[in-house]
Amino acid sequence: MNELLFNKAKKGDLEAFEALIRNYEKLIYNAAYRMMGNAHDAEDASQEVILKVYRSISACNNAGAFKSWLFRIINNTCIDEIRKRKGKSTLSLDADYSDLDSHSENPVLKDETTPESELLQAELSGDIQRAIDSLPDDYKSIVVMRDINGLSYDDIADALEINIGTVKSRIARGRKKLRDELVAMRIY
Repeated sequence: MNELLFNKAKKGDLEAFEALIRNYEKLIYNAAYRMMGNAHDAEDASQEVILKVYRSISACNNAGAFKSWLFRIINNTCIDEIRKRKGKSTLSLDADYSDLDSHSENPVLKDETTPESELLQAELSGDIQRAIDSLPDDYKSIVVMRDINGLSYDDIADALEINIGTVKSRIARGRKKLRDELVAMRIY
């Protein structure tokens, strides 16, 4: 079905494009959220990604390559935005980490539903997001693609246009840095 939608969208069929994007919108948002670190920026990045996909879908070779191509756009869009913001420190006074798990495919501590457990879950999610945010861009994007979104090494290599050995080494280094950060935060 995605292949049919892809082919129609590539030919300019707007309804097919909208249906194709609906199949991937949660994935786009989740990946952007993990890269950007908050809901507002993730929404902005997601919209930018969808526009870029719409404008350049003809550049994607085939439906089988679409997901990798999409992740390349998500990654590049988020990294570009993060780089624009370097040195521009902002602090959200109304940051709400509770929405992290409402959009997340891998919620943390879903067993308990008491108010106390929900608060702990939100705090832990925020801490984990801060640890992910502390990673260098190269490691952050790969860790998010592999460990959050479940992409294969081959898909990551295709999306980032790097060889598989580089993917594996960056995942290992990124995970180590993430673990070190979580240990420093006394979470791990």
